[in-house]
Amino acid sequence: MFLRTALSIVMAGAAFLLSCGDESTSPTPSGNGDSMSTTTISGNLVTTDTPLARRVGTVATAAVSGYRIIAQALETRRIYIVTTESDGGFEFTVPGNDSYTFHILDDDYFYVAPVILDEFDPEADEVPEGMEVDTVDTDLGDVILSEDQFVAVLTSGDVVSIDSTMIAAAVNGIPAGADDQGAGTCSHSGSSLDIDGDGVINIMDSDDDGDGILDEFDDDWQQECYSEMGHIGLFSNFHSPLDEAGNPPVSPSDNQYVITVEFVVHESHENKVSSVCVDGPAYLDQFQINYSMGMTANWEEHNEKELIEGYGEGLLVADDERWGAFLYGTAAAHVWDVVEPGDVWVFEITYTENGTQYTELMAKKINFVFHDTPRNVYINGQLWTSATMYYLPDTVVFKWDTISALPGMTYTVGFIPHVNGRQYNDGGAGGCEAGVNGDSAVFVFADTVETGDTIELYHIDVIASDPYGDNAKTQGGFVSKWLSVE
Repeated sequence: MFLRTALSIVMAGAAFLLSCGDESTSPTPSGNGDSMSTTTISGNLVTTDTPLARRVGTVATAAVSGYRIIAQALETRRIYIVTTESDGGFEFTVPGNDSYTFHILDDDYFYVAPVILDEFDPEADEVPEGMEVDTVDTDLGDVILSEDQFVAVLTSGDVVSIDSTMIAAAVNGIPAGADDQGAGTCSHSGSSLDIDGDGVINIMDSDDDGDGILDEFDDDWQQECYSEMGHIGLFSNFHSPLDEAGNPPVSPSDNQYVITVEFVVHESHENKVSSVCVDGPAYLDQFQINYSMGMTANWEEHNEKELIEGYGEGLLVADDERWGAFLYGTAAAHVWDVVEPGDVWVFEITYTENGTQYTELMAKKINFVFHDTPRNVYINGQLWTSATMYYLPDTVVFKWDTISALPGMTYTVGFIPHVNGRQYNDGGAGGCEAGVNGDSAVFVFADTVETGDTIELYHIDVIASDPYGDNAKTQGGFVSKWLSVE
């Protein structure tokens, strides 16, 4: 595992060689000369049983060890991560003359809370989340974490300089997005790190712009994946065959739910990246990876969770330089069972710039996981199960119950024709669009495909998808225009 000790800044011109699993840092920005002024930010992460509103004077606290604290810089948007020591202590060495906001992950990379840079005030409707720093070291003192209220606050230490552009909306003194990972509606004006001003930075916010729609469904995910080097993505594909009663399985098999993890290098930095590693929740160690056709391995068999350059060659349409892997569940870690909204994956990108090697960190939080599919699918008013249906007319109406909990979902009917007892994939497959939040689609059957072969039956999928690339399928059924067997 990496990210175990305090981070340091890489000085331009200094030799700095890292492999996956070593201490990680974000680099000195290119073009800033041979050196950069730095500052140290330190503190102690502790917890207490005393509720926030009743904390008066000194309260008994206990150290929180093994948690990770993310600091993000306002000007560069770079992130820095440290792990709290056995006594709860932590220390960042970061570039000076910038502003920083702080957030907490637990010991298994799950997002826990933002840090309020002031003592708790239950009457506050705004709270400070950004701290201006210069070159003077700052001790935050005790940072008391209240996991039941999803927030951490300062109680001692140096007086910090608040950045007035980084103020978050609060409800009863707690940042508006603290208790739901930023998924709620918030129209407060924030900084570039927290554009909806709900107290949760974009890279940890499930709804960056505060419109009540998850980022993946309003195409806002690029804001949270920012880096000069490229952008990262996590894409899940869930295929759920129905049983005889039309119900999805309780626990899908491992090959039905696949996560594609990737880092796409920006064109200006292509051919500069030497490695991309990913770390995060413990279940990552258990995933099986598929990095090219017919080749699989577990993470521990493939270079300590280092992604593969050109992992999908032959499958990807784009010519971009991509690092990634396809992740499948194993007997020890079924994807369906272990992946949860709030899990944070950290990417470590190592690259060479002007003859010097650097490592930069990026993070992506999982905002949703499909645990559902389109339900109660009807074909011409008849409930559809996995059984074959016959005597259908040329025009067929598919109708289903939408997933109301995921606004912005698009529903589609996909179809694959079968010719001479086999699937026909040479131009015959297609789909018809139902539209956003639609609950029906009209499908017109065709008698022939491009070769002139007669279609015997169609394999039909009812698909829920979003702009980010995730999909859930109600699949496994076949429909035919005529009675093929008695």
